Amino acid sequence: MKGLRSENGPLRVTGATEKRRGVVAGLAGVFLSLALGACGGSGGGDTTAQTTQESKEPQTLEQTASLAAANPTTPLALSLKMNTSSLGPDASVDRFIIKYKDGTTESGSTTAVQSRLDRLAGSVPSKAHYLRRMGRGSDVVTTDRKLKGVEAKAFMRAIASDPNVEFVEPDTVMTIGSSPNDPLYSKQWSLSSNQTPGTTTAGIRAEGAWDIANGAGVVIGVVDSGITSHSDLNPNVLPGYEFTSGTYGNRGGDGTQPANKPGENCNVMWHGTHVAGIMAAGTNNGIGIAGIAPAAKVVSVRTVRNCNGGYMSDMADGITWAAGGTVSDAPVNPNPAKVINISLYAYGACQTSLQNAIDYATGKGSVVVVIAGNYSTDAAKVQPANCHNVITVGAINSDSTKWVSSDFGPTVDIAAPGNNIWSTYNDGKTAPGTEGYGLLSGTSQAAPMVSGVAALVQSIAPAPLTVAEMRTLIQQTAQPFTPQKPDQPIGTGIVDATAAVKAVKSGKIPAAADFTCTQSPNLMQLICKDLSTARGGVPIRSWNWNFGDGKAATVVSRSTNPVVDYDYPGMYQITLTTTDENGAVSTTSLPVSVAALSITDITDDD
Repeated sequence: MKGLRSENGPLRVTGATEKRRGVVAGLAGVFLSLALGACGGSGGGDTTAQTTQESKEPQTLEQTASLAAANPTTPLALSLKMNTSSLGPDASVDRFIIKYKDGTTESGSTTAVQSRLDRLAGSVPSKAHYLRRMGRGSDVVTTDRKLKGVEAKAFMRAIASDPNVEFVEPDTVMTIGSSPNDPLYSKQWSLSSNQTPGTTTAGIRAEGAWDIANGAGVVIGVVDSGITSHSDLNPNVLPGYEFTSGTYGNRGGDGTQPANKPGENCNVMWHGTHVAGIMAAGTNNGIGIAGIAPAAKVVSVRTVRNCNGGYMSDMADGITWAAGGTVSDAPVNPNPAKVINISLYAYGACQTSLQNAIDYATGKGSVVVVIAGNYSTDAAKVQPANCHNVITVGAINSDSTKWVSSDFGPTVDIAAPGNNIWSTYNDGKTAPGTEGYGLLSGTSQAAPMVSGVAALVQSIAPAPLTVAEMRTLIQQTAQPFTPQKPDQPIGTGIVDATAAVKAVKSGKIPAAADFTCTQSPNLMQLICKDLSTARGGVPIRSWNWNFGDGKAATVVSRSTNPVVDYDYPGMYQITLTTTDENGAVSTTSLPVSVAALSITDITDDD
C-alpha cells in the first residue's frame, strides 16, 4: 500500500492504490510514445522516441503532434501541460498562451516560436501565428479561425506534445464582477458597523481606522477597465498604462477608460472608476464619498475593454507591470503597487500564466486581493479566486447575509460589503460624460473594501506584511456575521478596518499558514510544500492538514512536506491550519486538481 508520507517521515496511510497500478499497466503501452514526447525539453531537438510494438522508428515533431491532435485520449504527462478547464461547451477560441521551457531555442527567440508553429501547421486544426511575448516569458499566439471546444483541445494536445513546451492554455476572456463632510457619506453603509452602538448595518468599521492610518505612502494597482476623470479621485491617481489587445484594444494607452470604439455597441460601465473610488476617493474634501484609504494613490492598469471583456494574457501582463515588472514594449511602472486589486474573473482552474504573474507580484512585495466571483457557485471553480497567493473576497448585504450572486466556499478568505455600494462614476453611455456617483453591486465592490484596508495596514506596518500574513491578520481581526449568518461559507467573518490597523500598529506580524501542491508527472499523487511563516516571534506549534479526501485530518508538530496518493482524479480542497504558541490560528484553503492517468475527450461540438 502507498499512503501519505513526507520528506521528514511517514504521516499517515491514505488508502490503497493497487487498483491504480492495474490501470497504469493496462495503459502504459498505448500511451508511452506520447508521454515520452511530452516529457523533458531540448534545445531544438525534433524527434521523440516511439516504443510501441508496431514501430521503433523515431517520430518527428510533426508526426507526434498529428497523433496527439487526432487522439482524444490524453495521457497524464500531456494533460499536466494543458489547462482546458475554461473551455465550456460553447467555446469559441482563437488565442492561446504557450510557454516554452527555459533553455530552448524558442524561449530566447520569438522568430523561433513562429518557425516552430509553422512546422506544426499541418498537424493542428488551424495554423497559428505569434502575436507577442508576455512579461513572464510566455507567448500569445492566435489561430486563423475560431476553434470550437474539441478543436481547441486538439490544438492544445498537439502543442503540448512538443517536448520544448512547458504549458499551453487558452487566452481566457476575463469579465468584470459587478451588476450595474462628504455629502454622500451617509449613504455609505459599508463603512460603518453594527459593532458600534446605534448602527444597524454590517460594514467594515472604517471610522476608527482613520484615527490611526490613512494609507499614505501606499500605491494600489487597479487591474480593471480603466479610470475616468473624477474630481473626487483625480488627486490620488498616478499615471497608468493600458494592456488591452484585440480588435477593440488600446494597448499603450495611459489607463484611462475611453469612449467606445466603432463596433463597440454596449453601454459603458465605469467599473474601474467605481472600484478605485471605493479604495481611494478623497475624504473630508467636502464632495462626494469617502474612500477607505484616502491618502493612498492608485495606478490604473486597464486590461478590460468596454464591451468585450479582456484577455487573460493582458491581465497577467497588467499584474506584472503593476508590481514593477518588465513587459515588452511597455514603460516600467515608476510607482510599483504594494496592493493590487483584481475585480475580474472567469470560470476555470487557475491558469499557469495568471499564477506566474501573481507569484511575481507577491514576490516583489505586493498583496493581491481578488473577487470570489458572481456565479453563485463554489469559488474553487473560479479564477483568480482559486489561485495561490491571493486574498479572496466574498460579498455580503447590509444585514450580513451573503449577497445573492456571491461565490462561496472554503476558498473564500473574508467577506466585505458588496450590495448597493456608492462610489465615483460617470453618466456617459458610450463615452465619458459628466462625473457623478453611482450604485453597483457585486464581489467587485467587496474586494476593494479589503484592498483599502490592506493599504491602511501596510501604511503603518513596522515591516510590510506578505499576502499570507495580511490574509491571516484580516481573518484574525474579522467581525462576526451579525445580525444574520450567510447561507453559504464566505470567509471567517467581515473585514474590520479598525481592528486590523490596531493590531498591526501594536507590532503584530501573525504566524501565517501557506502551502502549494503540485502533481507528480506519472502518478495521481500530490507533492505539497509547507510555506508557513512565523516572522512575528511566536513560533507555530501545530500544523493541521486536511487533504479533501474524506479522511481525518493529519496533525503534526513540525513543518513537513506531505506526499499524498489519490485513488481517483478530481478537484480536492486542501486546507492547512496552523496554530502558534499563543493559540492564534491561521487557515488557508486551496482547490488542487488531481489529473487522471489519461483523459478521453468525448465532447461533441455538433
